[in-house]
Amino acid sequence: MWLFVSGGFVSIVAHRDEPMHLLVRARHPEHIAALFPDLTPTVLLSADYRYRVVVHRVAVQRALSHYLASMEYDNFKASIDDDTYHDACLKIWQTMWTYGLREEGV
Repeated sequence: MWLFVSGGFVSIVAHRDEPMHLLVRARHPEHIAALFPDLTPTVLLSADYRYRVVVHRVAVQRALSHYLASMEYDNFKASIDDDTYHDACLKIWQTMWTYGLREEGV
């Protein structure tokens, strides 16, 4: 799953060898810290997502529940402090807006 939160973008997938764990991957270490501030990511320079942590499924569930429970913004893009990340999210929003128009037959 791709997950966009105010503090960053992560990709969360099942761990291939540890069924009770998930692999949380990011292109920037602070994006992992946005959800898992106590974890230090490993760095794989040759990987698509350089930064990654292995997290128990329950810990991921708790982190996402905490994020949702503490959410106060009414506009996601406006909640992003990092200008570069904001611009990337805006491009994604524009792409999905165009996709929505196609689905509506416009």
